[in-house]
Amino acid sequence: KRHVDVGLRVADYPTIQDYIGEAVMDTNAARLFVYSVAQAMDNATEHNTIQPPPGEFARANFLHWAWQIKFNAAKNTAHVVDKMLHACGGTGYKRDMELERYLRDAKAGWVMGPTNEVLRQFVGKAVLLGFESLDYWNQHYNRRAVENELKKLDADGKRQLAEQLLAEVEKASAPAAS
Repeated sequence: KRHVDVGLRVADYPTIQDYIGEAVMDTNAARLFVYSVAQAMDNATEHNTIQPPPGEFARANFLHWAWQIKFNAAKNTAHVVDKMLHACGGTGYKRDMELERYLRDAKAGWVMGPTNEVLRQFVGKAVLLGFESLDYWNQHYNRRAVENELKKLDADGKRQLAEQLLAEVEKASAPAAS
């Protein structure tokens, strides 16, 4: 498309060239990230020919990388679509351009579970405290949080909680009626 008033094509504008250049570089970086982790997974499992014992997952050590890939891809997609909408102006919102669909898809990628906000916390916690600190399957309680909450209870509240917990223990340890 050529702008009649200045005689330039849209592709001649430095800002548009910058948008496209950044989009290509960021997208290629995201692709290479995916390819490198996929290759590492294949190498670790001899192209998925290793049969681990039951309960073990040959590619489990790559979960934190998969989280980072998901985060990076969703973030990149949203950023690229946003730049392309800036480049196209109001025309970018027309259905025949399909940018509006890409925008919806990009937003969906951001919020599909685990959301990017949760992934940042998972990765940060794993880096700071070790991967085992992530109770990914929700199997352990947070003792510090429980003790902190208990400080908020008065003696009567603690007594009521203790009675409730003891009743649950008795119920759980009682033999099942046949």
